[in-house]
Amino acid sequence: MSTKTALVIRATGSQSNGVINHLAKSGWNIRAFVNDPTAERAQALQKYSNNVTLHKGTLDNASSVEAAIKGCNAVFLTQFPSFTDDSETRDARNLLQLAKAAGVKHIVHTTQLALADPNFITNEKWTNSILRPAVIGKYEVEQLVRDSGIPYTILRPGWFMTNITLPMVNYYFPEIAQGKITSSYQRDGILATVDTDDIGAFVAAAFNHPEKFTGQTISVVSENLTTAQLIEQISEVKGTKYNVHYRTAEETAALGNDPITLGQTLTHGLERFANMDEIKSWGVPLTTFREFLEKNKSKLA
Repeated sequence: MSTKTALVIRATGSQSNGVINHLAKSGWNIRAFVNDPTAERAQALQKYSNNVTLHKGTLDNASSVEAAIKGCNAVFLTQFPSFTDDSETRDARNLLQLAKAAGVKHIVHTTQLALADPNFITNEKWTNSILRPAVIGKYEVEQLVRDSGIPYTILRPGWFMTNITLPMVNYYFPEIAQGKITSSYQRDGILATVDTDDIGAFVAAAFNHPEKFTGQTISVVSENLTTAQLIEQISEVKGTKYNVHYRTAEETAALGNDPITLGQTLTHGLERFANMDEIKSWGVPLTTFREFLEKNKSKLA
């Protein structure tokens, strides 16, 4: 029986599913940290391996974290952003303290590609946005991880390919099932897309090869492509011709502080922080967008 044990936070999320998938393939014991072990999404995690055990808890409940983390060699930390307060930072600080006390040897933390911008913290398009608490939270937790005294790897993923599958596509393109796509993404703007399963592959590689990945901060992108190319490939795989409208700057501004729309306006340009040759040099296989579509065809709206 393997003595390698990893705690996976937010285990029912798309990133964590990828992590559990790849850790299971490499023989890890996996403790899946979930809000409700009886929920269907939590129960489904056990399909990956008999070595997946469900641990009930939340990051703001220290005793549940302490119980789950005891005896773990490694921790995968991903967090849902807070748009209202500093709870993301508080929860991460508590987890890191408990991880260090428990003797955790490696933590892999995922944030976002925007943090690869060396001027991120002074960039007004982020700091003056209503999204500020969410993005600043990611920045602050990165610093906590670096200062924790625990060997770490930080991954900065791009735009999730799962944004175009159910249920997330209903937020990004709510009329897609009716054959219409309205977007504040620019037609020729580049999206630095990532398959969340590829994130899982990077996490497993980091845990399995700490000598290579410890202390590294890595942008994780599977493929760069324009919005038009993305929609064209969805159309081809789905077999649906879409009526596409790219909003003007004025139309986007009229939507005010809608977080999805704001997120779309902030996405383009991040591809400059995704050096694909450098990403590929880590030796982790990457998934093209078309490959993602084909394997997730049943989840297209």
